[in-house]
Amino acid sequence: MYKKYEPAPWVWSAILLIVVCLPRVGIDVYLPSLPAMADTLGASSAQLQLTLTVYMAGYAVSMLVCGPLSDRYGRRPVLLGGLALNLLASVACACATGATALIAARLLQALGGCSGTVIGRVIVRDRFDAAVQAGLLSRISMGMALSPILAPLLGSAIDAALGWRWIFIALALVAAGALALVALLLPETRPAREPEAGSVPRIYLGLLRDACFLRYALAIGFVYCTYFPFIAESSVLLQRGLRLSPTAYALVFGATAGGYLAGARLFRRLCPRHGADRLIAAAVLLNGTGAALLALATGLYPTALAAIVGPMLLIMLSVGVAIPACQLAVLRPYAAIAGSASGLFFFIQMAMSAACGGIIGRLSDGGPRPMAWTTLAASAALGATWLALRPRAA
Repeated sequence: MYKKYEPAPWVWSAILLIVVCLPRVGIDVYLPSLPAMADTLGASSAQLQLTLTVYMAGYAVSMLVCGPLSDRYGRRPVLLGGLALNLLASVACACATGATALIAARLLQALGGCSGTVIGRVIVRDRFDAAVQAGLLSRISMGMALSPILAPLLGSAIDAALGWRWIFIALALVAAGALALVALLLPETRPAREPEAGSVPRIYLGLLRDACFLRYALAIGFVYCTYFPFIAESSVLLQRGLRLSPTAYALVFGATAGGYLAGARLFRRLCPRHGADRLIAAAVLLNGTGAALLALATGLYPTALAAIVGPMLLIMLSVGVAIPACQLAVLRPYAAIAGSASGLFFFIQMAMSAACGGIIGRLSDGGPRPMAWTTLAASAALGATWLALRPRAA
């Protein structure tokens, strides 16, 4: 009789990091190449920014669909299908000859690859007890923090050596490797079937009526919207507005994302002592401070790099604390519908980000004002939501 294979702990960590971080790398790795891509494809800056907004919209839809599918059919088959679609779409991105084809391929790339974001975190809940979950989620968040630091540097180097199309070929190779790892090493982790909790629409409606669920879902959505304007605007703003080279831009982007890494490390150290809610409250205050400073500094010194980078470090520190804290807290009450709850949770986050990207695209004027004031509005909404949906005293 053959003994069932059980991956070693480092194998679990490696696979989870790859499948969760792959779609995040897909956001950042091509940002330094946006101006060159616009020139090659004969597209405007607004069209190239749309490739990012559409990707975020596909990210959101993928999570909404993949959560219930993973509850019904298992984590493994849904993850395999998503990675296969991501692989094919990455090849299509590399072969695109116009902005329309690239936008369509980016949508499919997100629909496939982003299945790993929701399923990877549900696997953490499936497989590990509560004492281990916080540590794993912190490591995943740190990996997510390193992705925007390293991905633009890697993308810039690939573009300089081989051209921007090879960035998408590299993403296709990573997707192929992830597909092979999941197929060969990852077992099914979905627990034995629990009692049915109702149809998918009924489950989602129930979650949307739950103030506890909404508090964390809206909080993570708004906190991400305090970072997304910088993602969307930074390439054009810093390279064309402040005349940074692609390599210098990647270094600046990585430095700001280092705040996220520091925040994730703080969460891992402080969570056992202070709990998720207290850390989120502190992050809300820090985020508001950073957003106010960003609006003030860019208003006074619109051409100063420090006016953008300094406040963004504070904002990213708060994001690094708040995101894993929200992820840890939100799934605990929903054992029977973990996949659906996780999917809706991340759908709300990414839908809000896509809406934020659309707003930024309409307001963009080449200067820092639209980025700064959109960030401030999102931060104010974060604070209002966190206070308005706080649990009522008995």
